[in-house]
Amino acid sequence: MTPTDLQRLLAAAGHYTGAIDGEIGPKSLAAIDAILTAHAAECTSDPARWSARRRSAGAAQLALRHAGCDPGVIDGYAGNQTTGALLQWNHRQAYGRDLVLDTTRTGPAVDSGFPKQSGCNGYYGAPGPAVERQLVMVDLPFPMRLDWNLSRRVTRVQLHARCAESALAAMKEILRKYGLDELRRLGLDRNAGTYNPRRMRGGSAWSMHAYGCAWDFFAGPNGLTTRCPQALFCGREYRKFFDIWEAHGWISLGRAIGRDWMHVQAARL
Repeated sequence: MTPTDLQRLLAAAGHYTGAIDGEIGPKSLAAIDAILTAHAAECTSDPARWSARRRSAGAAQLALRHAGCDPGVIDGYAGNQTTGALLQWNHRQAYGRDLVLDTTRTGPAVDSGFPKQSGCNGYYGAPGPAVERQLVMVDLPFPMRLDWNLSRRVTRVQLHARCAESALAAMKEILRKYGLDELRRLGLDRNAGTYNPRRMRGGSAWSMHAYGCAWDFFAGPNGLTTRCPQALFCGREYRKFFDIWEAHGWISLGRAIGRDWMHVQAARL
């Protein structure tokens, strides 16, 4: 999220009338104050107590939400769901239509006992109460960092009971193969999200996160549309990571469709 992105969002929301110059001056700050004050009730905590950086991110999240692009909770942290919402908004601004993502398979199918995406309702339940009743907390075998707020430790994640055991087994093996220091160096300890009841970006179908059967890691350099060789996770040092997930029946979207390298899921394509 750049200062220019923020100004464009605030202008589209009707709160900013200055130049789109990437300089966060008095007019930009006034626009940030205006949108946060108008929608403070939508924020996870009092935005008046947030840092300047967090207020900027929260203002952008509010502008995205009210433009119909779901950034997730309004918490002032620009994580991968906020980044995805910005991608969707930028595409609408440029082309006047919603983003449609390429799902063409680029890699071989993985032998997996998990259902196809089209069969997730029958296997995991319909997103909402039916899934929520089956969610469990998984204690991690090593401490992770929250991807969009690295000062926060993550020791547990929420997953569907029908895939939680395999995920825990994969993470234990990943720790054995890499060791904690190497996991941290490679960014494999950066948790970018598991359960999240939202729709797929660029479509109306439920995200695999809404079933509690997906996990994202280190979103920034492994984004929704990032392909090799730009994606960090397509490098040699990460091969074992994905080999382990696949051995436990999980699918890497980076390997399967050539993009969204942050994402693994317990569902076949």
